[in-house]
Amino acid sequence: MIVDGKALAREISDVLSVQIRECKKVPVLGILMIAPTPETKSFVRIKKKKAEELGIEVLEKELSENVSQEEVERELKELISSTDGVVLQQPIPSHLNNEVLCSLISAEKDIDALTDKSVHISPVAGAIKEILEKYEVETKEVPAVVIGSGKLVGVPAAKLLKELGALVTVMTKETGIDAEILKGAKIIVSGAGRANLITKDMVSNDAIVIDAGTSESRGAIVGDVDKDCYESVALVSPVPGGVGPLTVVSLFKNLAKSASCSS
Repeated sequence: MIVDGKALAREISDVLSVQIRECKKVPVLGILMIAPTPETKSFVRIKKKKAEELGIEVLEKELSENVSQEEVERELKELISSTDGVVLQQPIPSHLNNEVLCSLISAEKDIDALTDKSVHISPVAGAIKEILEKYEVETKEVPAVVIGSGKLVGVPAAKLLKELGALVTVMTKETGIDAEILKGAKIIVSGAGRANLITKDMVSNDAIVIDAGTSESRGAIVGDVDKDCYESVALVSPVPGGVGPLTVVSLFKNLAKSASCSS
């Protein structure tokens, strides 16, 4: 079975749009981009389109690559004070202190959950949770593997699965992939960003495979999971059209919560 992330995202958006219409004020999303790449701009366009659909106002700022730490902090603080939730679009130039910038965002307005103090679930973790709940996937005491340990996918995915009672093994570039453990996993979340990393011979037929990695191959966006897995596992969330749309919706669920719109 293949997850239809777009359809599930529409279902969640329908409920969310009602909450936002009934909100006492129009929620405001702040987005700060610094030296954005074409890919970064594409991600922001998707967020702005969804915001428009939901009736959410967007305040967007774009800064150049040679901007100083002080100027970024000033612009970020202005966005924080003027909005209900802020996205510091990743990645940012290496000369800037990302940790310090993220720490400026309050726990309530850190809707991307970039810091441990955030009161919100990471949008990627939120997306994964929506899939697990929709398809009634059992997680308690279930062997699970998370591939990758990045702050946006691997770390929040592992944290979520542990909270749901799964027995989690994290595999990284440093540890390598343990073929036996991977084959025995009932839930696999991959966020490595390596095209076609996982093939059907590496996973069991009853595995739940959630692809949260993206990379480019021959001009197309592809995931970590080779398409030959799609028909051989119990459930797979594909790239594109799986976790991606749900991650965007999860971000706006966090914003609605921050703006006191959610029920």
